[in-house]
Amino acid sequence: MLMPKLVQITALTMSSFCLRVAWASAGEPNLPNDFPGFIITQNAETAPGYLMGNVNSSVENVGDYFLILENSGEPVFYSKTRSLGDLTVNGLFASRREIPAQKKKYTWYLQNEDFNEVDVFNAGNGYMADNHDFQLLPNGHALMLIYDDSIIDMSQIVEGGFPAAVVTGAVIQELDTNKNVIFQWRSIDYIPITDSYRDITQKKFGYIHVNSVEFDPTDGNIILSCRETSEVVKISRMTGEVIWRMGGKKNEFTFVNEHEENAPRYFKLMHCVRRLANGNLTMFDNGADEAVGDQERAYSRAVEYALDEKNKTASLVWEYRNHPDIRTLTGGSVTRLSGGSTTINWGSAANAGQAPAMTEVDPNGQLVYDISPAQKGVTGQFNRIAWPLGSLSTTVTGYEILEGNKYIFNNDDAATGVALKITSYEGDRYNSVDVTRNPFAPLFPAFPDKPPRVLPVRVRIAGQQISSIYADISFDAESFGFATSDGEFGYADPNKLTVHYRPFEGQGLFMPLPTYYNSVTRQLKSTMIGFGEFIFCFPDIAEVPYAPLLIGPSHQALLNQELAVDFSWTPRGFGRSYHLQVSTNADFNDLVVDKSDLTQTRYSLDKVLPGTTYYWRVNTSNYGGTGEWATRSFSTAAPMIQVITPNGGEPWQRGLEYFIRWNDNLVENVTIKLYKGDTFVKKIATVPSNGVYEWEADLSVKAGDDYSIKIHSSTDESVADSSDAVFSLI
Repeated sequence: MLMPKLVQITALTMSSFCLRVAWASAGEPNLPNDFPGFIITQNAETAPGYLMGNVNSSVENVGDYFLILENSGEPVFYSKTRSLGDLTVNGLFASRREIPAQKKKYTWYLQNEDFNEVDVFNAGNGYMADNHDFQLLPNGHALMLIYDDSIIDMSQIVEGGFPAAVVTGAVIQELDTNKNVIFQWRSIDYIPITDSYRDITQKKFGYIHVNSVEFDPTDGNIILSCRETSEVVKISRMTGEVIWRMGGKKNEFTFVNEHEENAPRYFKLMHCVRRLANGNLTMFDNGADEAVGDQERAYSRAVEYALDEKNKTASLVWEYRNHPDIRTLTGGSVTRLSGGSTTINWGSAANAGQAPAMTEVDPNGQLVYDISPAQKGVTGQFNRIAWPLGSLSTTVTGYEILEGNKYIFNNDDAATGVALKITSYEGDRYNSVDVTRNPFAPLFPAFPDKPPRVLPVRVRIAGQQISSIYADISFDAESFGFATSDGEFGYADPNKLTVHYRPFEGQGLFMPLPTYYNSVTRQLKSTMIGFGEFIFCFPDIAEVPYAPLLIGPSHQALLNQELAVDFSWTPRGFGRSYHLQVSTNADFNDLVVDKSDLTQTRYSLDKVLPGTTYYWRVNTSNYGGTGEWATRSFSTAAPMIQVITPNGGEPWQRGLEYFIRWNDNLVENVTIKLYKGDTFVKKIATVPSNGVYEWEADLSVKAGDDYSIKIHSSTDESVADSSDAVFSLI
C-alpha cells in the first residue's frame, strides 16, 4: 500500500472555523519551489477524509501536481508524474488515456493505491470509448460510454437539414469480467434527433451528448444524463426500451417544490446524474450553455430530487446555489458523501479560475468548506476521500476459538457485524481468527453461472494455527445496512440475499452457500466451510432473447460486388452470443455463412457473387434462451455512380450554394467535374463518397443553360455518371 508522505509546513491555526488563508510554498523548506498555494474557507466541521485531486498551471513558477491534502492545505502526498483517477466501487481507481492516433477515443484502466495498473477496459463490437464516464459494477462488470457518428440525411427530418450530416449519438455497453459486451444500447434507435436543443441543420452536431452513465441500484436498470436533450433517461437492461424520460421536450414528470421562474425546464444542460441508495436523484444542473445560445439562467446548482416513478413526480428536496452565483457552462459534478454532506465540482468555471476547486455543503445546504488555488493561472479540482483506503476496513480478532462456542466479532473499538458458532476445526488450541469487513466490492469476482448483483461490501475471515474450520456464520443485517429500506443497501431484500464464498481473496470462483434470513433477529445466516472471502448477492434482471436490431447493410441495399460485405447489428437488451446466417435464397436453404456463438456484433464476408440477391438474418442467445430471427436482404452489383442532382432543368444562381447529390456503392473518394456542353470546365472537388457535396456555384463561371455534372471514382475514371440533362447557371 502507498504510504502517505507527510510534509512539514508552517502551522496554520483556526479559531471556531471561518478560516480563510492563502499560503505560499516557496518559503517552505520541505516543499518544491513550484508547489501551489491555496485559499481555504472552512465554516464548520467537514466530512472525514482528505482532499484528492489535481492542480494545473499555466504559469512558470507553479507546477502541475496530483495532490492529497489535509483540510488546512497541508500535503499528505504529491507527485508530478503519478496520479489516481476516480475511486470505484471495488476500491480501485479508474483513469483514461487516449488511444494513439484516435482523437478523443479512450482506453479505461484501473490502478491500485500504489499506482499499479491492474486492469484495462476497451469498448467492444468495433467501438472505442469516450472519456466522459466509466462505471465499474460490484459484480465486476463495467458500463462504458461511446460517442458514435452516423451520416444521416437530415433534409428528410428537418427543413434546412444537411443531406449528409454527421450526427453524433451515444452507445452504452455493459462488459462482463471477460470483457465481452453483454448489453448494448444506441441512442439513435430510441431517442429522436428532433428532441435535441442543438441546431440540427448543421453539417455536424452531437444531438444528445450523454455525459454520465449510472447503474440504478434500486432496480438494476441504467440512467443517463443527456445534455443536448436536457433530460434524464432511464433505459431497461432487459429490453433496451426507454422506461421514462425526465425533462426536455418529452418530459413525463411533474415537478414539485421547484422554482417556477425556471419552468418548464427546471434543470437543463446538466451533468453527473446519480441515483442514491434511497432512490433519490442528484445532478449538477448547469442551467446555461453558450454553445446552444441558452444563457437565460445566471447560475448553476447542485440538486436532489425524490422520485415517484409510478406517478411520475420529481420533488426537489435539496439544492445548493453558491453565493455569489457561479455559472458553469460545461462540466460539473455532485458527489453525496456517506455522512450526508455533498461535494461539488464546478467544471469549466473552476477550470477558468472563476469557481473553487471544490465546495463542500452540509445536508442543510450550508457551505462548510471550499478550496481554491491562490495563484492566478492555476486551477484545480478535488474530491473528498478516506486515505489510505485501508483505514475504512474493520478487523476484529478472536483468540483461542473452541468448538461449540459462539463468537461475535465486535469490540469497543470496532464492529464487523459478523458472528461465528464453531462446529468443528482442526488446529492448535492456541489459535486466532481474524474477521475483516471492507466497504468495497470484491476484486476480480467470477461466478460459475449468470453473475448475480453484488453488494459493495466484502468480508475476509482468516485463521492462525487452524488448518480447517466449519461454522455457522451470521451477518447482522442492521450493521450491514440491508435490514430496512432506508439502510445503506436498502434496495437489497435480505430475504433474497445469498452468501457467496471463495477460499482466496481476490481470485477464483464465488460459490453460493445455503443462506436464510431470520427477520426476528435480523441476521443473515449461512454455513462456513473454510476461511476465505464472503460477499452478498441477489438475482440480476432476467434475460429475454429478443431479436436484435439490424444496422447494416440496410434493407435492399445495392452493394459493390467487388468489396467485402460488413454486417453489423445491436442487441435489444442482453446479448451473450449471436447466430448469423447469409443465404442466396429467402428460405435460407443454401447458406453462404452459418456462424453461431459469435460474441461480437460484427462480421465481414470477404467475397460475394456478382449480380446476386442475398438474405441475412441474426438471432440472439442469452441466459433466457435463443430468440427469433431478424432478417434483411441486399443485392450486389458492379461499381456504380448515379448522379441525382443536378440532373436536368435546374436553374442554379451563381454565387449561391447548392447540393450536388448522387448514389454510389464505392468506398473510395469521388471526383466531381463541371462540363459546359461537351467541354470540361473545372474540377469542383474530390470528396468522400457519402452522396452529397455542397457547392457554391462559382461567380467566375459564365452564365449558361448547357451545364452538366460528371462524377467518377477517384481511382477508376471508368466508374462514372453524368447528369441526364443539362442545367442552368444564371
